[in-house]
This record gives sequence, C-alpha cells and structure tokens, in this order.
Amino acid sequence: MPVKTTKKVTNKKVVKEETKPAVEVKPAEEKKASAKKAIAAKKAPAKKAEAKPVEEKKALAKKVTKPAVEVKEEVKPVEEKKATTAKKAPAKKATAAKKAPTKKAEAKPVEDKKAPAKKATAAKKTPAKKAEAKSVEEKKASAKKTTAPKKIPAKKAEAKPVEEKKAPAKKTTTKKATTKKVTTKKMTKEEQYAKLSLDTCLDLAKAMSMDVTRDSIIQQLILNPDVKSVSKDLINKYQLTGKFNFEEDGYDEGLVEVLVSKVFETADIKPQKAEDLQADVNRALNYTFTDVVADGDEYKAQFDTMRKVLMIAQHKDIHDSKKLDEEIGIDVEKFVEEFMNLAYSVLKTWKYEDVDYYEHFIYAVLSQLEDLHDTYRNRIMMDVADLYILHGDYGLGDADYGYILRENQIKDYIYYRYASIYEGVDKDKAKQIANQALQFVDDRFTYYPNIITVLEG
Repeated sequence: MPVKTTKKVTNKKVVKEETKPAVEVKPAEEKKASAKKAIAAKKAPAKKAEAKPVEEKKALAKKVTKPAVEVKEEVKPVEEKKATTAKKAPAKKATAAKKAPTKKAEAKPVEDKKAPAKKATAAKKTPAKKAEAKSVEEKKASAKKTTAPKKIPAKKAEAKPVEEKKAPAKKTTTKKATTKKVTTKKMTKEEQYAKLSLDTCLDLAKAMSMDVTRDSIIQQLILNPDVKSVSKDLINKYQLTGKFNFEEDGYDEGLVEVLVSKVFETADIKPQKAEDLQADVNRALNYTFTDVVADGDEYKAQFDTMRKVLMIAQHKDIHDSKKLDEEIGIDVEKFVEEFMNLAYSVLKTWKYEDVDYYEHFIYAVLSQLEDLHDTYRNRIMMDVADLYILHGDYGLGDADYGYILRENQIKDYIYYRYASIYEGVDKDKAKQIANQALQFVDDRFTYYPNIITVLEG
C-alpha cells in the first residue's frame, strides 16, 4: 500500500514540475516582451507621425506632395526590420532599439527634407515625381494655352483691321492732296466760289466783317433785283475792295456777288420789279371767292405779295401806308383789307398752327404801318379770336375778346361778334354772352337787335 501512494505522488510532482515552467515562466516573459514591444512601437510611430506632418507641410509649401509620401513608404521597411530585430533581442536590446530608431528617425527627416528639394529640381529621376511634374506642367500649360489663344488671336484680329484701315486712309489722303493741288492749279477762283453752299458763303461774309443775313439781302433784292448792283452796294458799304486776298485768305470781295446770286436763286419769294409787284396787287384786289381749294391757293399768293410789301416798308423805314403807296405805286390799305378778308375765310378750315402763323405775320404788317394799326386793330384782334375759338382754343379766344371789351367804350358790335361766333360751337354760351351784353347795350345801339336775336335763338 505505501508503494502505490509514492508512485502517485511522484507522478503528480513530475507532472507539476514539467508543467509549471511551461505554464508559469514562458507566458510571463512573453507578456513582458510584448509589452515592451508595444511601448517601443507606440513611441516610434508617434515621433514619426509628428515628423511626417511637418514634412508634409513643408512639402506642400514647395508644391511637392507625393514625394513626401514615398519617403515615408521607404522608411517603413526599416522600421519593420528594427521591429523584427527587437523581437529577437532581449529586454536590454529592446531598450537600445528604442533609442536607436529615435535618433535615426530624427536624423532621417533632415535627409528627407533635403531629398524632396533635390528630387523636386530633378523631376525626371523617379516615375512618381515625373507623373506629378507632368500633371503640374500640363495644368500650367493648359492654363497658358487657354489664355494665350485668347490674347494672340485678339491682337492679330485687332492689328490686321488697323493696318487695313490705315493703308486706305493713307492712300485717300495722298489722293486728296494731289486733287487739291490739281484744283488750285486748274480751277479758277469763280469755279471754287460756285461750289460753295449758301451757308458757307454767309459764314465767309461774317469772316469779312459783313453784317448781312439772307433776309436782309432779300429785302435789298426786292427793291433792286439786280444782283451786280446789290453786290457793289455791299462792297462799298463794308469797304471790301482790296481788303482780302484770295490766295492768302481764301476769299475776297468777289465772294459778295456769289453770295447775293445764291440768295437770289434760293429765295422763297423771288424779288420783283415795281411793275411786277403792282400787277400782283391789282390781281389780288380783283379776286372773287370761289371754293376752298382756289381760295387757299390765292391766300398763299397774296401772303407772298404782302411779305414783299412788308420788306419794302421795313427796308425804306416807312411807317405810313400813304408814303408806301407813293413808293411802290399801289393802294396798300385796300390790299391789306382784302388780304385779311381772304385769310379769315380760308383759315377757318386750315390748321391751328396756320392761325398762329398768320397772327404773328399780320401784326408785323400793322406794327410797321402805324396808320393801319389804328384802323384795323380791333378788327384783326376779333378775327384772330374767332379763328382760335373755331379751332377749339376757347381760353385764348375769350381772353382776346375780354381785352377788346375792356379797351373800348362802344361794345355792341364786339358783343355781337363774340356771341355770334359761339352760336355754331356752344349755343348756351352764346346766349350767356348776349345776356351779358344787355348790361352795356340797349336799343340805342346799332347791333342791339342782333344781340337780341342771338339771345332768343
């Protein structure tokens, strides 16, 4: 019995002795080694991770990004080798391995910093850098190409038309220069004057200190339709003989006759002799009203004749119709009255602007001939007021009649005219005007019955 127990104990002890080192010793060493390796592995990548961003930042500043990544890939195999050696070495070697990689890691980034700079300059050595350099160069090249084609064709497009425009311009200038030389040699002074316009002649006349206008020359031509005679009068008046030289100034006294002849040719009213003017006035005095068209044509003809009469009176400084009769041999007062009758009849159907134009013209005639102004002042004012009312300008027509009524003591005829013109426009207003007239007009006045007719109508 004791023998059996010893065998069992010994077997247990043997088993315990064999299993304890395998279970207890080896795992402890492996745990320590793995812990140390983990610590070493943590420290080494931490420093490398810190170094890498710095390198990457500097590499980005230099516009070289991918080479820094490649350097990191080259460093990793070294780390792996060190890690394998650290596994084989004991704990002391592992600590030494910790210090060694830190120094190498610190030393290598300096080399790595220098390496990208060198590699960036020599971009042809590595294929990765070539790819990057090519992509960067392609981007720059594409940017330049996109801008360059815009600038180059624009410059070419601008340069060509300028050259093309300049070329014909130079040719034309040379041609003009030659033509000027030819004209000065071949064309006479009279031929050059003939090519001038009327406005240019008037401007040159002002340059010669002549105070003349187209209308003033027409007035002289009405009195004396001889162009040469009027030209001599102007030359003598402004003392132009020998004062200007055509070769130096571009004009001389010969321009005056050219100016007068151009005015004569372009005048709306052709200057006439005294006998011609008398014939026109006699025809106007014998005219009888026919129809709207014929009356309109006659009004235009008489308007032109009346303008000639006014110009003569203004040029001769005549303010009395009797003196003007002696000057031109016509009955001016009869002609003015006939003209006003025709105008009053025709302008009822014409435009408002024609009435306005006639008003200014007839007042100019009456202002020049003062004796006729006193005689026909009220009559012409009522004529114009009637025409304004018939054309719808009641305000201006009423204002004219109001002025006439205030300025005259005898009001029966004025009220009758005022009320009768509104009969065809506004009967109520016509009756209102006739009723107002009864405050100043009674049966003693000549036109009292006419006013009563309007009031009862």
